[in-house]
Parts: sequence; C-alpha cells; structure tokens
Amino acid sequence: MSILLKKKIELSKFLEKIETDRTSSKVIKKLDEMHSKAKSHVVGITGSPGVGKSSLIDKFLQYLRKNDKSVGVIAVDPSSRQTGGALLGDRTRFILDPNDNNIFVRSMASKNYLGGISELTYPTMIAMRSIFDYILVETVGVGQSEVFIKDISDTVILCIQPGSGDTIQFMKSGIFEIPDIVLVTKSDIEKLSNITFADLKSSQSFFENKSDENIEILKISSHKNIGFDELYNSILKRWNFLKEGKLILKNRKIQDLKWIERSIIDEFGMNGRIKSSKLIKNSLTPFNDLEKIRKILKE
Repeated sequence: MSILLKKKIELSKFLEKIETDRTSSKVIKKLDEMHSKAKSHVVGITGSPGVGKSSLIDKFLQYLRKNDKSVGVIAVDPSSRQTGGALLGDRTRFILDPNDNNIFVRSMASKNYLGGISELTYPTMIAMRSIFDYILVETVGVGQSEVFIKDISDTVILCIQPGSGDTIQFMKSGIFEIPDIVLVTKSDIEKLSNITFADLKSSQSFFENKSDENIEILKISSHKNIGFDELYNSILKRWNFLKEGKLILKNRKIQDLKWIERSIIDEFGMNGRIKSSKLIKNSLTPFNDLEKIRKILKE
C-alpha cells in the first residue's frame, strides 16, 4: 500500500470520527494538531444554484493535477427539510481517477445549516488542510445573505452566470463583500458573458475591498476549457499576497475565533456568547478551547 493511499484511508476514518464523536478528547487533540500544521491554500467557490460550480471544480481539479498539485475537495449539498437527508450529487460531476491518490473528495449535507456550508465543514477543512496543496470548498448555491464561506477560506471565488441578473442582486446584498475573484461562468455564451463581464467591470468600485487586494474579474468556460490559466495565476497571486503581508495568519486567527463564536451561539444562544466573550480572545488550539468554554457554560 502506498503512503498516499494510506493517508487517504486514515483521513477517511478520521473524518468519520469527526461526524460521530467530535467532542471526544482524542478527536479534539488530533484536530488541534492538524490545525497547527496547515499546508493548503483553501479556496471557497460559491454562487447561485446552476451557475456551474461543480463543473468548474471538476475542470480546475484536473488542471491542478496536471500541475502536480494534490487536491482535496469539500462539496456541500442541500439537505431535505422533510428527511434531513441529501443526495450528495455534486461529486457525480467530477471525473476522477480512482488510482490517483493525490485527490480526495468529501461530500457532506448542509443539514439546513445557514450560510451555504455545513456545521462539519470547518473541522473537515482543518483536517484536510494539513495534507493537500489545495482545498476546494463548494458551497450550497447561495442567496443574498449567505456569506460564511469567507470564514473558512483563504480565497473566495464568486461565480456569476451570464444574463442571470445576479449582478444587480448581489450589489444589493452583502455577497459582493466576500469575493477575492469574480468569475463569469459559461463564457462560451459569448454575447451574454461579454455583457455581464462589462457590467461587473463598470460597477467594480461598488464592491472592491479598499483594505485588501483588488478583486479580479475573469471570464471562464468549463465546457470549452477556457480561462483556467488566468484563474490559476490569479489564485497564485492571491496566495503570494497573503503570505507576503502575513495576512494569512491574521485571517486564519479571525476565522478560528469566528468559528468558536458561531459554535457557542448555535449551542447556547447569544446569552452564551455574551457570557463567554472574555474567554474568546486568541486561540492556537480552537477545538480544545471550544470544549473548555462548553464545559464552563454547562456548569
């Protein structure tokens, strides 16, 4: 058995433990160890349903493998409100080589967790982040206020479909505050994609983050395999920007604290958040710290 295959099997088993027993001391200790060994550039990919996120990930995954990069994918699918189950169909769009041990795909149900992600996305991302070169996180198709992908990603890609009217809707909402890269998908539909691209360019000043790097707007086509060189170069540029200014460490610390806060609010409500505010300041071991806060609030 190869070392890479062994790692994938071990990772699968550990992710199962996160789902079934994530508050056990062994799981918490292992997660904090993995947290301290971050390796991946975590790329969140979001956008409205049907915009082409899964097809984009499939093509980009193949592109990264051709560049000898290992890739982990977290695909979040919507859950049924009646049964709580999910089809987990996103991975059916991925053309995967079963013998390629440098690819690992994890599907999970959102379980009606707001924000386009699942409550298990963060610990799953932390575990996978210590192993692969890139982590691609695909959200449930987001609406105007579901922006939590920013809290688990280093780089956020917002996908917009040509002629969909998403541009104006997103400008009215908070979602244009989160992307680092905006992609006009299905750009093989040239006329519509050119109009959407021009609309975004002319409105760029409305959603640029003045304190961060300028947002890049690109056209891409998964169908015709166009634009992936530009996307890869933009992601590399973003990664270098984060590392050179040490923003990566700052951003990830903020993400850790936000995850702890959100977990406390989900379990104990805003009253629990207020009571624990003095305990949430800085964290190098977020999983252990969260468990300590849980115990204090339960007393």
